[in-house]
Formats: sequence, C-alpha cells, structure tokens
Amino acid sequence: MNKVYVVGLPASGKTWTGRWLANKLGWEFVDLDSLIEIRAKDTISTIFNSKGEDYFRALESEVLRETSQKENCVISTGGGTASHTDNIDWMNAEGLTLYLNTNKETITERIILENDKRPMFQDLKGAEIADYLEELHNFRKIFYSKSKLVYNKTEINESLYFAVNQLVSIYSEV
Repeated sequence: MNKVYVVGLPASGKTWTGRWLANKLGWEFVDLDSLIEIRAKDTISTIFNSKGEDYFRALESEVLRETSQKENCVISTGGGTASHTDNIDWMNAEGLTLYLNTNKETITERIILENDKRPMFQDLKGAEIADYLEELHNFRKIFYSKSKLVYNKTEINESLYFAVNQLVSIYSEV
C-alpha cells in the first residue's frame, strides 16, 4: 500500500506538490485528471460542459478506483474528488492521504490566472471566484479533514521538507 493521494481545493498545488513528492520518493507520479482525460478522450472542461458534473464525478470515482492496481506512486486528485461518493474513505484505505490546506487568497489568484482551465469557475470573476471558493471549502472541508496528513501550505518551506523526509523514511523502510 505504497500510495499517497494528494487532495485539496482546486489550484491548491496538488499537481505540483504531487510531482515534487513523487520525485523525492523516487515513485511514479499520476495525475487523476490526466487519466480521466485519456479515458474519456476529452478535456475535463468539455466533459463538464457536455455531460455534466454527475457524469464527471462517476467517471472520476471509477478512474480513481483503478489506481488500486498501482504501487509506489503519488496520485494528484481533482479538487472535488475527496468530497464525492466515499472517495476519501476509499483513498484512506488504499494509501496515505495528504491534504494541502492552501490559503484561499493564493488559490483565488491562481484561478484568476488560469480560469479557462477550471470549468467550475469559468463564468466567474474576481470576488465571485473568492465567494464560490469559500462555498466549496465549507462543503468539502469535512472530507478533506479526514486526510491522514494535513499540510497548511503557504509556500514550500521547511515544514514540507520535514514532512517529505518523514514520508521518505517511512516508505523506504517498507
């Protein structure tokens, strides 16, 4: 059961941190959204817009379950993955979950810069993004809080290096 699932709000840094952590551990990096796009032969935005969120979430859960076949990997999930069906409980049973609790101001800035890549935010501007992000956080925090590790992320700093070194030491002994 050598897997780490990285969870958190959209634009919290899951992909970057997942790649970085996989590199530090010497493991494979897997981006769940990329796996979904490969399976669907379409982009996340197109899936959302053409088939709706319910269809997307069912597909996301199905593709997530397929990661059970993988070993020694860090899996970056989508922002809503943890809060649908029983995904957070499933991930906790399958591996270690790491919640990136990035401050909402940083996330808002990132979403504004790459709004076209985030289907849930495409029609929103400035303060609307911050308001919707707050709504998402209020709904999803109960799921994120079930994660085995919580990293209060403001920037890459010594506390993350310490956490990674602990993970490396744990997993190198297995």
